[in-house]
Amino acid sequence: MNVVDLLITIVVVTIIVTIVLAVATYVAYKLRLAREPALREENPQGLRYFVRNDPPPPSEPTASNLDRLERDVEDLEGHAAEA
Repeated sequence: MNVVDLLITIVVVTIIVTIVLAVATYVAYKLRLAREPALREENPQGLRYFVRNDPPPPSEPTASNLDRLERDVEDLEGHAAEA
């Protein structure tokens, strides 16, 4: 067997293996499509995987928050006066 015959054998085997892999891939693809789950009823809101989580409504600032804010502003004014 000379070099030309060896190269021809390698090319032919490569082509045959490629065709076999292509057919196997196509069969696996068709089997996967056949295994897909059936469509379920649609959610009226249109959300299939996620549930909407709305943030709580904003609340009015409390007196303690306002007092803390006023103290922070006074502290800043004191630092600005010292500088």
